Amino acid sequence: MTTSTLVIATIGTVISTSALAVDLKPAQKLASTTQLSQANQYTFTDPIRTTEIIFVPQAPGPIRVNDPPGASQLTYQGPEGEFTFRGQEITKQKTALGLLISVVLKPNADQGQLQLTLVLPTVTLQNGQKQEFDTVAIKTRGRGFIRNPAGADRTYLTLQLKGIAENVILPL
Repeated sequence: MTTSTLVIATIGTVISTSALAVDLKPAQKLASTTQLSQANQYTFTDPIRTTEIIFVPQAPGPIRVNDPPGASQLTYQGPEGEFTFRGQEITKQKTALGLLISVVLKPNADQGQLQLTLVLPTVTLQNGQKQEFDTVAIKTRGRGFIRNPAGADRTYLTLQLKGIAENVILPL
């Protein structure tokens, strides 16, 4: 904003006062005060609420001896049971789809391993507000050891998920 001097002349008297210029760009000022950030917790549910997944990019405390720096945590609750994965139990891979986050729900190689892969797009929060988004998770089942190896070695089940990205207070 700028100031200028306004001079008003009346008969026999001159009055001088400062006037403020009008700022014609309030949208630009609003945009410059908007703060963007990344979430520290993501919660996912399927439409019929049989599955809930909570992903925390930086695992809450206490720190475990075997956790690498920046270890993540994923909690799964669904038809297969309740599981919490942390650190090296979680595989993360950046792809064109987003961040692929994978865990093994059932590690039985004889019957076929069951793996869950969650697709996490980049989600930006505005002024610390929660942000909802849609994504998918894919359950991949290996067929295990069988006599006839003909056919696909994996089957896939896709889950449509509603996600909520937010910043929450996490324990140390």
